[in-house]
Amino acid sequence: MLHVRFRRPWLASVIAILILTGFAVAGCGARSGMDEQQLVVDKAINSAIAGDDLQFLSLVAPAFREEASLQMPEATEGELAAVMAAGFLEDIPFASIKSANYETEADADKAVVHLWGIFVDAGGEGISIELPDALRIPLVREGGRWYLDLLDI
Repeated sequence: MLHVRFRRPWLASVIAILILTGFAVAGCGARSGMDEQQLVVDKAINSAIAGDDLQFLSLVAPAFREEASLQMPEATEGELAAVMAAGFLEDIPFASIKSANYETEADADKAVVHLWGIFVDAGGEGISIELPDALRIPLVREGGRWYLDLLDI
């Protein structure tokens, strides 16, 4: 084991932070070529699969969240988030992503992200979805940000 003694204790902390930051940045390289719409879809799918319903809810269009809240006035935010994530996952035939490809078609305030690649189902079996069969995930821009458009799914 390497043991280094620093004359300035704060320097060890700075070096540790730089090393950890370097590893964190290196791990994000796969997302660097993604456009804003693709990042929203990637975050939505990963949060829904991971069961992070509140993160998923934050990616749903505010107008849709408001309408859903009116339809389910007794539901807590967590319950509403769980219902939306479960509904979204009904059309997702996999439990995890091995490698994904994204293609975006966008105009001013509407976009569709197509998703295809290699996935894993709930039983651990590999699934290949080719471009002609890509999943279609619609988005809408509200307040300058892109969100899932659950009305169009």
